[in-house]
Amino acid sequence: MWDPNASIQEKQKMEQYMKEKILETFNLFATDKKGYVDKKEIPYIMRYLGKFPSEAQVSKTILPQIEEDEPSESIKYQKFEPFMIQVLKSNEYDPDDTDTLLAAFRQLDEEKKGYIEIDTLKQRLTTMGIQFRPLEIEDFIRFATNGDPNATVIYYEDYILRLQFFIEKHMESVTKQYNPEK
Repeated sequence: MWDPNASIQEKQKMEQYMKEKILETFNLFATDKKGYVDKKEIPYIMRYLGKFPSEAQVSKTILPQIEEDEPSESIKYQKFEPFMIQVLKSNEYDPDDTDTLLAAFRQLDEEKKGYIEIDTLKQRLTTMGIQFRPLEIEDFIRFATNGDPNATVIYYEDYILRLQFFIEKHMESVTKQYNPEK
């Protein structure tokens, strides 16, 4: 979405659109609606906006940049917005490419079966790294199994192809929502 070669006026419109999306997403996670979120929500907000930092990046790089002078459990929107705009402009923390995802799944698939058991994946997603929430896991499994309620495994090559197609469609949709004529 961010075009560094756009005119100054176009860049201003793009940035305004980014601000609207960031605020909309931030407010989904702000329980008190007073411009703060718990700092534990930051990786979830960033994932919602299509950015996927590692746990180490969140704790060592991101939180120190957006915390107030005195670290607390809350992050202010006023500190988060400029940081997130810069991330969106720089394409930092983009999702891994399909080759990287495939390599990661193959690491988990020690027996080279071409699939991962759902129970094994659930266990890893809830105990390692930035842990997924129950709803995120349900959504992931539904998507990864193409909605099969009886599935017990995820055929990861099929999942990666479906994901790649979904991301392309999602980006088309997001771009269409941005209307430079506004």
